Amino acid sequence: MRGIDIQNIIILDEALINKIAAGEVIERPASVVKELIENSIDANAEKIFVEVKEGGKSFIKVIDDGDGMSKEDAELSWQRHSTSKIKNIDDLFSVRTLGFRGEALASIAAVSKLTIITKPKKALSGTKIVVEGGKKIISEEYGCPEGTIVEVKELFFNTPARKKYLKSTEQELSHIADIVTRYALIHHKVHFRLSHHEKILLDSPATEDSLTNFTHIYGKDAAKQMLRVEHGDDIRITGYISKPSLTRSTRNEQSVYVNRRYIKKNSGISEAIRDAYKTLVMVNRHPVVVLDVEIEPERADVNVHPQKSEIRIKDTKGIYDAVFSAVRETIRKNNLIPEVLESTSKKLSDFSGKNNSGYHVEDIKQKLLVKEDKRAEAELLPELNVLGIINKTYILAEITGNLLLIDQHAAAERILYEKFTEELKNKKVSIQKLLEPVIIELPPKQFSLSLEKKELLEGMGYKTEEFGNNTIIIRTIPVLLGRNFDKKIFMDFLDELGKLGKIESLATIFHNRIARMACRTAIKAGDEITLPQIKQYIRELVKKNIPYTCPHGRPIMITWSFYELEKMFKRVV
Repeated sequence: MRGIDIQNIIILDEALINKIAAGEVIERPASVVKELIENSIDANAEKIFVEVKEGGKSFIKVIDDGDGMSKEDAELSWQRHSTSKIKNIDDLFSVRTLGFRGEALASIAAVSKLTIITKPKKALSGTKIVVEGGKKIISEEYGCPEGTIVEVKELFFNTPARKKYLKSTEQELSHIADIVTRYALIHHKVHFRLSHHEKILLDSPATEDSLTNFTHIYGKDAAKQMLRVEHGDDIRITGYISKPSLTRSTRNEQSVYVNRRYIKKNSGISEAIRDAYKTLVMVNRHPVVVLDVEIEPERADVNVHPQKSEIRIKDTKGIYDAVFSAVRETIRKNNLIPEVLESTSKKLSDFSGKNNSGYHVEDIKQKLLVKEDKRAEAELLPELNVLGIINKTYILAEITGNLLLIDQHAAAERILYEKFTEELKNKKVSIQKLLEPVIIELPPKQFSLSLEKKELLEGMGYKTEEFGNNTIIIRTIPVLLGRNFDKKIFMDFLDELGKLGKIESLATIFHNRIARMACRTAIKAGDEITLPQIKQYIRELVKKNIPYTCPHGRPIMITWSFYELEKMFKRVV
């Protein structure tokens, strides 16, 4: 019989306890930046400048001009569970500040080489404290400006198992850019700046107008399509939502806050936004949102997640109804008729005065017998006579023993889709050079992503170059897109690339995106097509792997046998 071990439970070493606790709060460099920004905001800072190197893995510095700390407070600030934000149990359930758990600096200090330089308002001198791996090295009087500077070097230097899980410099920088952007969006009276190796990625000066702040981050074009939200009293909803004409393929550009605290997850608020836009945007499209839900602190439990990124709200239905109403009412009272562009006007005028109603067969000058290269195609489709076009939509043809109808749009979609996926698979995407290169300004996160995924973007037909702060030049596009650059499609590809890990098949991953591109570029029902185009479509179609449906699954062609036609006309029983 196995003996009983007398002592299996031990008290962990204090250093190990601190490292375990740090793991709950500090996941990556962006977690450090988030915690330090929140402390700066709580300290009433009007300027918060973030400097990083190697995506924050080797160096992070956050400088603010906030209240600063006395020597006594600075000595306590980096120790576990030290906080100025809560005094008793009641304060824990009525949190009015961003940082409150008393673990941020302690967790950072446990897994890095930390320097704190701080000076309170009107003090003659400041304090400098250096902590390495949770052990104090230096504590001294120091000359410095009012406010606080926190430097974090060699993150996870003493926890190599965690350090190896950090991603590339570009990926870690992307996470940092994302969190700085989120807080810059909601705290428009604070000047935020983010730089990487002294190169400025984001510079959002303090403004009285939050829309101007939005413009600094997302650009003028996006700002023009945003609608101001001001709704409610007991539950107050403020911010901006986009017109249905401005959408993204993911929810990445939806920034939701509760009492000005950025939260990654709250299903009630997310569902309210989604439901309010139903029937207004296409399936799998998401609006751009910057919304703050202001409620009594007692109604929100922000203590459910170590990183404070999730929140539990009492009266979920009340919150849902408030957000839904705020979004719906804002949309209802605004004019959402899209602005008609000159090129669109010309396209619409091309159809004016032409009869598109009813079914009729347009005579083609002569019957077309598709016999070119007949030896190669005879086995796929026998001799095929094109008889005409019905309602500028369906090609009517005669095939041995059958009458055939081909949807001209669906056929063109399939041809373009197959062509692009084959090119993508073979890494030989047909590109065309833009007559005038397109310059676009991107949010910091997407800008970092465009640099990281530059090679993949080029493989998809987009040749890009860095062009100043958060700006890139696009010089080529896939031939599939036609002659004009489509920003929405480009942003969709960029968003999808941001979600990928290891890429096995771009064609498989981007199926929906390629299908949409093919749909946009292909001829439409009502478009005029020529005899040579019809010949080419049929020739291409019979070469494809799946010539029977479009990429969305709709049938390309249907047939009637002559026998069935004769039955319909009572020629046979």
